[in-house]
Amino acid sequence: MQLRQGYVRTGTPSVRIRLGEPRGAVLTCKAGSGVKRSEVETVVPGSVAEALFQAAGKRIVEKVRYALGPWELDRFQRGREGLTLLEIELGHEEEPVPAPPTGVRILREVTDDNRFTSSALARMKPGGQREFVRKAYEEVEG
Repeated sequence: MQLRQGYVRTGTPSVRIRLGEPRGAVLTCKAGSGVKRSEVETVVPGSVAEALFQAAGKRIVEKVRYALGPWELDRFQRGREGLTLLEIELGHEEEPVPAPPTGVRILREVTDDNRFTSSALARMKPGGQREFVRKAYEEVEG
């Protein structure tokens, strides 16, 4: 699924408009960090989505999302090529995390590293995005 996300507000709470979901344009407000985050969503008309993307300006994130059982794998685009994140949303903090999808190698855990939230990625200046991706993989590979 091809997703385009515009951030009207970054930080906490973040306010995001997303296109590409089967249900239509989705406005989301997220608060919190790490494992515990709250999220409120609503579907909005196309005209509202368009206005919100205008308000987002250059704070846009584009990615391709793959559903892998309960997991979602995001491959980022437009300046963030090479960055791939695996995500799962649990019902509660104590819920056991299922095994990752077969064939997917996890290089590092970034749940508590706010640099990897889509909101933070949207705030990056275009020139710093590729450098961020390069350094993120260098940190893992040593």
